[in-house]
Amino acid sequence: MDVKKFSEFQVNETLDLEKLSGIMSDDYKDLKDDLIDMINNILEDESDENIKNEDLFSFIDDYIKKGKTANLIDGLIEDNDIFNFYLKHQSDIDELLNKTNYLSKSPKDNNVFSLYDVIMDGTKDAIVEVLKEIKKELE
Repeated sequence: MDVKKFSEFQVNETLDLEKLSGIMSDDYKDLKDDLIDMINNILEDESDENIKNEDLFSFIDDYIKKGKTANLIDGLIEDNDIFNFYLKHQSDIDELLNKTNYLSKSPKDNNVFSLYDVIMDGTKDAIVEVLKEIKKELE
């Protein structure tokens, strides 16, 4: 696998999802690819022009800044969609949450008070963390 850094990845190039996927590490690959696809679909819906890499990076930056409260990704706004996303990527999300010590804290520390809320909040937290990893890998 040919790994390139963001400095070699032209910001003004048209977004090439296959090339982007090849640049990212294999950690949480399916989760990353699904999120990138979902973001790409949003960007395509909002623009009549070709989507550029900088559009993707800008979207990721905005999402990270807003954190868990961000409702920017269609398909990850409603609780049912978030729950289904968790079920689809359960092993990756659980691994990410363990890595960030989210699961080491009590639910009260995370300001959640039911098992369902732990899944919703944890999945949102994992999405932010994986977007941070994507950003870091492309820098």
